[in-house]
Amino acid sequence: MQIKINNLKHVFNKNSPWEFLALDGINLNIKDGEYIGVIGATGSGKTTLIEHFNGLLRATNGNIEWDFIKDNIQQKFIYGETKSKFKIKDLRKKIGIVFQFAEYQLFKNTIKEDIAFGPIAFGIPKDKAYKIARECLLEVGLSEDYLERSPFELSGGQKRRVAIAGILAMNPDFMVFDEPTAGLDPVGVKDILDILTNLHKSGKTIINVTHDLDHVLERAERVIMLKKGKIVADSNAYDALSDIHFLRENHLQPPQLLDFVLELREKGINVPKVRNIEELAHFLNNEVLAKEGK
Repeated sequence: MQIKINNLKHVFNKNSPWEFLALDGINLNIKDGEYIGVIGATGSGKTTLIEHFNGLLRATNGNIEWDFIKDNIQQKFIYGETKSKFKIKDLRKKIGIVFQFAEYQLFKNTIKEDIAFGPIAFGIPKDKAYKIARECLLEVGLSEDYLERSPFELSGGQKRRVAIAGILAMNPDFMVFDEPTAGLDPVGVKDILDILTNLHKSGKTIINVTHDLDHVLERAERVIMLKKGKIVADSNAYDALSDIHFLRENHLQPPQLLDFVLELREKGINVPKVRNIEELAHFLNNEVLAKEGK
């Protein structure tokens, strides 16, 4: 699957005193199998952008093109200045969005019913949908013992997993997450990030909108940075996030890891590229051993 965005603009409250240009000339190409971090200060347009990915919002100007396979047939939908037959239901099977605090969207009496809700809405028989619910629950690290429990009995992290399972149950090619670790403790954060990593390894395209740049540095391959509705950076994750001056210019707090690495380099320690604290610790341990002649 592939999404191509050409000169996308989105205006809220057009032709009113509250008119606001949220996206301004976005050009973007997202391909199968990527892991992308979408970053930017509050109000930069991140959530507005991802809500165009599966047609929740429609472009004010510009084109969005989706290419994917359905029933072994190549499909191409275009929305914008040039319109084609627009099958929104097909798009939402292919592109799932897990919104910030997605656990607030849980509403059924049991976890099984909540996860199966999407597949049933798309015409899958109930028995098969419940089987899918079980498989997806296991995939997010919860046992099948939870299926008959109320989602309202769970911790915040567990609810977040159930919400992810509900999107996963529709078997999308692209999974888009809006601040998936917001409000979680460190253990919950790691659990959710591990789920995203495992989904990516299984072949899903992962798009993670987040303010935590350390997580992006460790997990993502590509970074898209927005500022005032425009893309100001689109590059390899390490290259984008190691430009600390550029990040601060764009009102973003650099990854703490790279801030520390910069301090070490200023003290004469030639630290290589590292993406997480484990890699840094391994390097420093080897440096100490080398100096001690071990």
